[in-house]
Amino acid sequence: MFKKLVIGILLFNVAFTQNVFTDFFKYSTAYASFSLNAPRHQDDRFAIVGGLSTGQLEVARTEMDLKPDFQKSFGLRKVGRFKYEPKRGVKNAGVGGSWYDGSEQNPNENATFGPVKGWEYLIKWSEGRQWGNEYLNQEYWVRYTGDWLMTKIGWTALGLEDISYLQGDMRLKWTPPILDDKINLSIGVKHRQHPVYGFDAMVLDTTWYRGTWYDFAEDAFGIDDNAWFTEDYHLNGDQDIQLYEIDPVTGELRPIEGGGPFWNDDGRFVGVDWLWRDENGKIFAYTDREYFLYHFPRMLEKYIGRLKKDLGYQKETSLVIGIDAYHYSENWWIHAWGNWLPYHYGHDKYSYHNANHYSQHLDDNKAPENFMFMEPMWMSWNDFDLGAIFGVKIKDNLGVFAEGRYLYYWERPAYDFKFGLNYQFLGF
Repeated sequence: MFKKLVIGILLFNVAFTQNVFTDFFKYSTAYASFSLNAPRHQDDRFAIVGGLSTGQLEVARTEMDLKPDFQKSFGLRKVGRFKYEPKRGVKNAGVGGSWYDGSEQNPNENATFGPVKGWEYLIKWSEGRQWGNEYLNQEYWVRYTGDWLMTKIGWTALGLEDISYLQGDMRLKWTPPILDDKINLSIGVKHRQHPVYGFDAMVLDTTWYRGTWYDFAEDAFGIDDNAWFTEDYHLNGDQDIQLYEIDPVTGELRPIEGGGPFWNDDGRFVGVDWLWRDENGKIFAYTDREYFLYHFPRMLEKYIGRLKKDLGYQKETSLVIGIDAYHYSENWWIHAWGNWLPYHYGHDKYSYHNANHYSQHLDDNKAPENFMFMEPMWMSWNDFDLGAIFGVKIKDNLGVFAEGRYLYYWERPAYDFKFGLNYQFLGF
């Protein structure tokens, strides 16, 4: 829905302010690409499937299904190029430039201001698999920069970092004349909408740890438990010992297929516990301990994830203060920017002003179930994003560079950094 909104705003401005084909899309670049890489090697895995009672283990080997890494991308962009950036696209490929393929992590795409005034936009979509983890990254934004005003609307979703947010940004900007247009200062408001962040399972749902956990598990996960027990028999030679469960309807005993013997040190066959079946009636745990240690945490995590998703996107409006610095010469260049969001208004019950309040609640050693949500209000906490690109030509054939970005929203960091040295051999 939001993608349609961004594209709609883009086309609206195109239709009413500029000629579609000759002005707005002039110098923009569209690209599509696909890449495939050999997978990371993984050794086979082994599992014990029987023999616990006899001491002669039965082992099964699982050959790992090695899937290759891949990435497929699509993009449409019109973003002003700073002088330190290599020229890209068909026209410049092979003559010092390079292709757009969707794998670029251009830090300057996150800069508050571009090098030109007017409209800029970015549509960037990539889907892939990295070391067995599948991801979907999306970034859509349209920005207008004028003499004293900047407005931007966009959506960012980083699959591997698990960060997703919509944003609208409007700022007044000021360039001190004494600094020769090398620094831009800005102040304004940023509105963000995002999934529920900052709340753990103990406040989102208290029933799983305050009531009977096994009743909660049956209701929340769609599974079923049932009691089993054995009569007090002595082991005599090759006597076949069978595990029985209690029919929950008739109360009669019925044998459990595949049920093995359990006995204590004096040779008596004993046992009382509960087994667990999935929604298809298949047994996946023979004891409460097995279920609670190995299955319950995973099921609870998925349950809370669904609960968070059902709560929808939360909203905050924040004060934002920014600074951008840019200098370029033939021998060295620097481009740095930063945005600080110190004060925020949470619009919803699960907006981050309450998540921040919940963190303070835990720091005071108060019980999660006693947490009280606050009404929509202003609250102070620090969100920020930073970025910088730096390069120096020490000699004609020697240079060093560094670039990176760091985003810290809702205590969820996302970052990438590069440092390097380039040397060109001129001859021997």
